Amino acid sequence: MIRLFVCDIDGCLAEPYQPFDLTGLAELADAADAAGGIGDDNGRPAVSICSGRAYAYVEAMTQALGLTAPVLFESGGGLFDPAEARTHWHPAFTDAFAEQLGRVKQWMQSDLLPGTAMSLDHGKRIQVGVVGPQEQEIVEATPAVRRFVEEHAPDLRVFATAISIDVLPPGITKKQGLAWLAERTDLSLAEIAYIGDSGGDIEALGSVGLPLAPANADEPVRAAVRDAGGIVTEGRVLGGTLEGYRRCVERNRNLAEREQAKEAPAA
Repeated sequence: MIRLFVCDIDGCLAEPYQPFDLTGLAELADAADAAGGIGDDNGRPAVSICSGRAYAYVEAMTQALGLTAPVLFESGGGLFDPAEARTHWHPAFTDAFAEQLGRVKQWMQSDLLPGTAMSLDHGKRIQVGVVGPQEQEIVEATPAVRRFVEEHAPDLRVFATAISIDVLPPGITKKQGLAWLAERTDLSLAEIAYIGDSGGDIEALGSVGLPLAPANADEPVRAAVRDAGGIVTEGRVLGGTLEGYRRCVERNRNLAEREQAKEAPAA
């Protein structure tokens, strides 16, 4: 039984730098409200978020959707519990990692960003990164970031999407973030569904009970989801996430019916 449905934001709830689908978000908010909390076993999984975005954006999306389950930001580096209105930081983050991240950030500001349309991804604490509206600039900058990190901060890891490059400490990934979320909510990873669209989601998708990808997901992501027996939706972005949630509810219902049939006394 899936008890928690976790969504990435970019590519799954919204497209970067594009207007929100307010009608679709309202539909997801209604679904989250009908589901209730994680412990409400009504066949409808509670809704959560796991995003590489900074705290402020994830908290705002959490409030907009009326979510009550804890959510993850900075790719699992931070956790926000809306019921407590408190943030928590991943225990794997250390002062040594903070020093290395500061070195990368300084290089980005002095050497990588000048003359480009890219900018720092402001508001982050456990990772540093850049964002930009021009995908080709991101593609061209990614190898330079990887080289600098390998030479000057080899303990760190680099992840890239179409609009961002993020540098994170080891042990702070979406996969580890979901494990942390499962621990804090007294769930097993088998009870969690996750929908993601980019390369940084693949490890996380392979760790949960039900992996999903929208139709707009990168091909390696869709392939990984299919290989894991998950769901690739026909819908794109938020439409795909809503479709995935409905299919998750249907899956739970079918599972419950099979369990009831097993328990029914023989005629």
